[in-house]
Amino acid sequence: MSKQRPLCIASVLAAVLLASVSSYSQSSHTLQGKVMLPTGAPPPNSVRVTLTFNGMSVYETFTDLSGRFSFTGLHRGMYQLSAEGDDRMFETTRVNAEIAAYGSAPQTFTQNIQLRFKASRPVAPAGVTSVDAFDPNVPQRAREAYEKGLKRAQADKPEQAVKLLQEAIAAYPQFYSAHVALGEQCDKLKRYPEAEAAYQKAVELKGTAAAYAGLGVVLVKQKKYTEAIPPLRRSVEIDKQASAPCLFLGLAEMMTGDYESAESHLLRAYEISKPTIAHIYLANLYDLQHKPAKAIEHLQAFLKENPESPNSVQIREAIEKLRRQVANKK
Repeated sequence: MSKQRPLCIASVLAAVLLASVSSYSQSSHTLQGKVMLPTGAPPPNSVRVTLTFNGMSVYETFTDLSGRFSFTGLHRGMYQLSAEGDDRMFETTRVNAEIAAYGSAPQTFTQNIQLRFKASRPVAPAGVTSVDAFDPNVPQRAREAYEKGLKRAQADKPEQAVKLLQEAIAAYPQFYSAHVALGEQCDKLKRYPEAEAAYQKAVELKGTAAAYAGLGVVLVKQKKYTEAIPPLRRSVEIDKQASAPCLFLGLAEMMTGDYESAESHLLRAYEISKPTIAHIYLANLYDLQHKPAKAIEHLQAFLKENPESPNSVQIREAIEKLRRQVANKK
């Protein structure tokens, strides 16, 4: 593998790259899904979908012609989705959906709602089907500490959240969701070794895409790029529609010299949810590959999408340096 040359846009990365990892991880999440009939087909008419948290209605929307719905700006926690029945064809159906994000990175969670046809005889009210339901073996003490921890986390009190989540884990060491939540809050506090340990335990317990991704992200933040690649690749294998693991995987691959894979994953991350920081990473990648024209293209795209960026001056300076490289090649 050839030795990496100094980056002509190093000043941009110093101001943007590492800061972006932190700022990117502070965004809110999206919950999306489809309302379907038992046959799998979309309902004949638009359906009202209500999102509830802690017994209070948060958002309300209507499905499109394909039965799709989406809620954005969400934080961690257990939400309830309610698809309203039409008193004629199908019943009101409720499901629980847990936003169990790793590292607080903006993620998209999917939860579909399958309606039940109305019976010809009276039926009991629709029950609640839990998605990622809590382990029934979780003792009440652990469950209560976990729920209090999530509330502290949502109130932006990570120190208090960590203590409560640690209490939950002490009461029930196999509490997967608590380990993931603990990893997120330690990550937020930049206590990366503790976050790494929490996510590692979550991987051992369930090995979900979220657990693998959380582990990979905190390894990247510690600049352990080689170690970060396996869990991030596993996360992408499990969930091919998640943007954040692709973004961090591309960054780790770029930093370890695997430019072909890095390009593929960074482009895929942008395709999924268009994180604009992907343009900076791609510009750096193309600079490393001696492709200044492509680097310029992505830096310009970043400025177009972020006209008020505090790093705009440095980015324009980098563009000028790259343009001189192009001119010298002619």
